[in-house]
Amino acid sequence: MIGIEQKLENYCEEHKITGAEKKELEKKLEDLIEKSKFECGEALGIITTQSLSEPATQMTMRAYHFAASAGIRMASGLPRLIELFDLRKEIDNVTTIHLLDNSRESAEEIAKNIVESKLNDVLLNIYYDIPNFQVTLEFSGLKELDMTLESVLSVVKKYVKKYPSSIADKVINLEEIKTYSEFRVLKQKLIELSIKGIKGTKETIILNGDDGWTIQVKGGSFEKFMLVDGVDTKNTTTTDVMAVKSVLGVEAARNALIKEISKTLEEQGVGVDKRYIGVVGDVMSVNGSLEPMSRYGLMKSKQSVLARLNFEETIKILFDSAVNNKKDDLNTLISNLVINQVCQVGTGTVKLKWKV
Repeated sequence: MIGIEQKLENYCEEHKITGAEKKELEKKLEDLIEKSKFECGEALGIITTQSLSEPATQMTMRAYHFAASAGIRMASGLPRLIELFDLRKEIDNVTTIHLLDNSRESAEEIAKNIVESKLNDVLLNIYYDIPNFQVTLEFSGLKELDMTLESVLSVVKKYVKKYPSSIADKVINLEEIKTYSEFRVLKQKLIELSIKGIKGTKETIILNGDDGWTIQVKGGSFEKFMLVDGVDTKNTTTTDVMAVKSVLGVEAARNALIKEISKTLEEQGVGVDKRYIGVVGDVMSVNGSLEPMSRYGLMKSKQSVLARLNFEETIKILFDSAVNNKKDDLNTLISNLVINQVCQVGTGTVKLKWKV
């Protein structure tokens, strides 16, 4: 196995790095190795847990802040930490879109095209002609969305295939709706029908900062944002860690998780060494995927029965383990602590005999 020093030598040789630049890299490597050292038997997991949870108890229970200088409100403080550790799916994610063409015109064009518009936004009237089994849709404001009746009809035909539809006298008619119950279901579906933009995109705000023109977006699909023409995919980011994992992979998701945890703590004035946050990122992504810090994630995968019953579902786990005759090898800190035995940590990792 090639040592880390040899890897550095190979890297410098490959990239033709010599002299002062090489010495600077060697110094950075030495500092990194020195920072990464810890004593044999040190309880890194316990120290990490305490380093994060103790200051978190002083954080605001319910708090919101505005992403950058935009008026997009998102969770912060303890609620945001819970979202990150539990990998919650239903969150108000905010995406910061960077542009290939750094101009206001490009930002306005992309923002206009990605924000979601529903049929209800341009629907003036919808009524049911009972004798003719027909539903009629009247519209207003299509020009503002750069849409026509024909483009709306194509969307309606795509998602409402059960009933024939057509344009007549500047309205859209849907045929063969035979009962009022059918009309009620159809009406609700039409009102919620997305006719333009990326589904779920609630609002967009254009900003001009140190990074040039950017677009702050609330909601929507990170994957679909990345496919929009004119978007700088290398610099576009989102607060939705699971979306990062789905689009860019587990390593990018780990980095995003560490970044979001660090940012949340810093916003609350809480100082935590980034190495501890890195340990959390490593633990949650060690299996090649992201697993939440919950009984359905990391705790579920633990082999130690005593370690699992220490977390939330004590009676259920204890009963299941007894019925299935499960054993515990007592190779974790928690399992030894539960039975009042010396933990295999610190001085407990060393066994000495005193010879008289």
